[in-house]
Amino acid sequence: MSQTSLAIINARLIDPASGFDGPGGVLVEDGVIAQFGTEIDLNAADEVIDAKGRILAPALIDLRAAKEPALTPDGETLSTLTAGAAKGGYGTVVLAPNLRAPLDKADGFDGMTRGFGRYGVRVLSACGATRGLDGQTMSEIGLMVRGGAVYAGQGDHPIADALTMRRLLAYTSQFDVWLSVRPADTSLSAGTVALESDWSARMGLPAEPAISERIAIERDAALAELTGGKLMIDRLSTEAGLKALRHARRSDLEIAATTAVAHLTLNEVDGGALDSAFRMDPPLRAESDRLALVAALADGELDAIVTDHRPTPFDDKGEPFALAIPGTMGLETALGALLALVHDGEIELIDLLRALTCGPADLLGLPQGRIKVGAPGDLVLIDGDQPWVCKPDAFESARGNSAWAGRRFQGRVLQTFVGGVTVYNSKV
Repeated sequence: MSQTSLAIINARLIDPASGFDGPGGVLVEDGVIAQFGTEIDLNAADEVIDAKGRILAPALIDLRAAKEPALTPDGETLSTLTAGAAKGGYGTVVLAPNLRAPLDKADGFDGMTRGFGRYGVRVLSACGATRGLDGQTMSEIGLMVRGGAVYAGQGDHPIADALTMRRLLAYTSQFDVWLSVRPADTSLSAGTVALESDWSARMGLPAEPAISERIAIERDAALAELTGGKLMIDRLSTEAGLKALRHARRSDLEIAATTAVAHLTLNEVDGGALDSAFRMDPPLRAESDRLALVAALADGELDAIVTDHRPTPFDDKGEPFALAIPGTMGLETALGALLALVHDGEIELIDLLRALTCGPADLLGLPQGRIKVGAPGDLVLIDGDQPWVCKPDAFESARGNSAWAGRRFQGRVLQTFVGGVTVYNSKV
């Protein structure tokens, strides 16, 4: 990182970790925050940015993004992924396992994670909990954790076998890492593409009942209690799942829960025309589920919001809804989509930002995601009112395949800083 100093003044400073929301500024020296508040020593700054009352917050952190191949003539690289992340206000992105990149091989894992250091945005990696994400054969999690893996995950694939789940929780507990698993009872969810509802019945789509999520959480929480493992509920998406989460938290368990941007901002009605852009896993839910998730987020019951960024190839997304690969691009649109919840009065801005900054940072034990002396100078400057239209062809990370294509947003990232260095500037 650069050894220069940067001051940002006259901002609406929001630090969810401390609960502060008020006027102020930040001074970053040698990559870390040296001062913050209303009194900033501008004589110590090589560069001064006047925020003009706009929002200054910790740079966002995403625990779940994917780098997919062959999306452009050159194929998508980490440089295009991180460029999109920076444009979306993200200073840290975690690569999560998926079928195309299961991240399940210990050989070379540490070299891969060391190589991430050359990107402006901080790139971390999770590891695949089972070989090829088959849900049966445990991967070399311990070696990959030593090589830099920040958690073990299963992508979209639940663990059907309770004995395998028990062994995974017991094994990951030895390394004090989270085991992240999508909550779904496979006997109810296998082969499904939609929520069991009147809409999916009319469309003739194979559908899973919302209770599938609740059953899986109850089983996995019981196994976490038995083993002492750290269970991360990956992309909780239903009100039934929330009930199971609340019940599990009555016991002395290490249990965390994330939810995806799509499940906070969209519902099954959005996919009513069977546009494959809305084919997701977990599938989009009922409006009552979305409202329950937003309320739980406001109450601090959900630890982190993930983008679940998956820019799938055009050919795969061009299939009929039931055959299309699930996923949508999300890094560049996440904040714009989520700010609609603030503008509509569904959640306070500081509560929203908590699940995008210190929430995920605390789960992984990261020093960023907060504004305090000594913390990394990872910051985002936001115009909370600027209107813009989602045009996927202009995305940095890839072209097309966005569930928010054509949507109008209110609120946009102006600049993103990592270690006090500008990694995105909307004026450039």
